[in-house]
Amino acid sequence: MTVPPDSDRSAVGDRQVIHDVNTVGWHVVQVTPQGAHHGWAFSIGLFHTFRHPEVVVFGLPDDVMATLIQTIGHAIRSGGSFQDGQENLDLMRPYRCVFRAVDPVWSAPVLAHATWFYGGQEFPALQLFWPDREHRFPWEEVFDPELVSFQPVLFHREPQRAGTLRWVRSP
Repeated sequence: MTVPPDSDRSAVGDRQVIHDVNTVGWHVVQVTPQGAHHGWAFSIGLFHTFRHPEVVVFGLPDDVMATLIQTIGHAIRSGGSFQDGQENLDLMRPYRCVFRAVDPVWSAPVLAHATWFYGGQEFPALQLFWPDREHRFPWEEVFDPELVSFQPVLFHREPQRAGTLRWVRSP
């Protein structure tokens, strides 16, 4: 695997990703909040190791997002799976969460390190959505407007509908 010259990743970080994927089965990348985005975390290696889509989650505290991805990884390693449209009642009790397929157009701008890992080849990804206090999701009209900016809706291809106009370069 080659590191692109314009990358903000380090060779040490890349080696850690490869080590984690080879020993654990996945690696968790955390993108710190900056400007108009609230940060996110995603897996690298779930597809490589288990033929399961990678997972991305947005807008929660770093430790919560990392724990969610680790929990999902362990469930997959134990034979579980998560699919587009699947609701889950166990990951964020007492709230239900939902997995939705990420449109591949968002892989390079949002899951850049995973795009590097897969050598630019397309890979599937699921976004884990969490609800507002009334148990509604970002694509529902009545979703809490104060939380809209915390979770883009990456099953939409168009930046405006996905909610990424302010912080991601258009694909």
